[in-house]
Amino acid sequence: MTKSRREFVQWMTTAAIGTAFFSKSAGLLHAYPLELPPGLQLWSVRDELAKNRDATLRMIAQIGYREVELFELPKSPSEFRRKCADVGLNCVSGHFYLDSLKSQKTIDAAKELGLQYMIVVFPTLRSLSGQDISNMSVDALTPLYEKISLDDYKWNAEQFNKYGDILKRNGLQLGYHNHAVDLKKFGNAVALDSLIESTDPNLVVFEMDCGHMIHAGSDPIAYLKKYPSRIGLLHLKDLKLGFTVATSLDTEEKDTDAEIGSGVIDWKRLFEVAKQGRVKHCFVEHEGKMDHPPLEAIAISYKYLQQF
Repeated sequence: MTKSRREFVQWMTTAAIGTAFFSKSAGLLHAYPLELPPGLQLWSVRDELAKNRDATLRMIAQIGYREVELFELPKSPSEFRRKCADVGLNCVSGHFYLDSLKSQKTIDAAKELGLQYMIVVFPTLRSLSGQDISNMSVDALTPLYEKISLDDYKWNAEQFNKYGDILKRNGLQLGYHNHAVDLKKFGNAVALDSLIESTDPNLVVFEMDCGHMIHAGSDPIAYLKKYPSRIGLLHLKDLKLGFTVATSLDTEEKDTDAEIGSGVIDWKRLFEVAKQGRVKHCFVEHEGKMDHPPLEAIAISYKYLQQF
């Protein structure tokens, strides 16, 4: 057994005790970044969930996570919410494609899960509106999205305002999660800036994915400074040095994600800047290749975040 594996086993055997200690000591909650216990985007452990959902949820909670973000709707929203609650996990948000927001059934499922946020996970090409692209491969989508235009983004902004109002009337908040493609430049305009500046602050909040920001050669700290009142959620994602800078769809297919604290992002500085804004939730997400198995990786990231 390697040293890192031994450390992981030791960490997991004490996780339940540590979790109880932190939950009972209000003062120690300030050790978390932004004074917010970090959540987990469940995509990070998607294979483990598919193999044994209940055991994986228990493990996530034992590590110390208290909030989760879904990447797809479960077959039984009420049952999934109950299973999460049984181990002390709260379903806060979920990722959705824009077209799915047309369905009241989908909105009702989000409410049944107890979600606060429905996050649009991807820009929609205006020409693909009404088509289900959720099952299309990255290889099939990449050439299509190489042709995305500023007009597409302006159209997306209009849709976000429209559905943001519908969700608000249903007691939900619409959000948008950026990918590297959203940092494309059209002359002097940046796609993501156009989205932020063309959407109603009362209807649309942004979930900034720090990993996708640096993949595109952008600075997440600069965006937190530029839009302190618009970025309400964070994806805590990092990359190992030597990653490819690009605004294509397949960036995460090419590079290696790093556990939080072992990549290139200066998290201490980022959290200091984020404290000046309105970030309410942050979720660890490991998306691409990792040096450690998923459950081990999310435990390493969680342990690092306890120091703040």
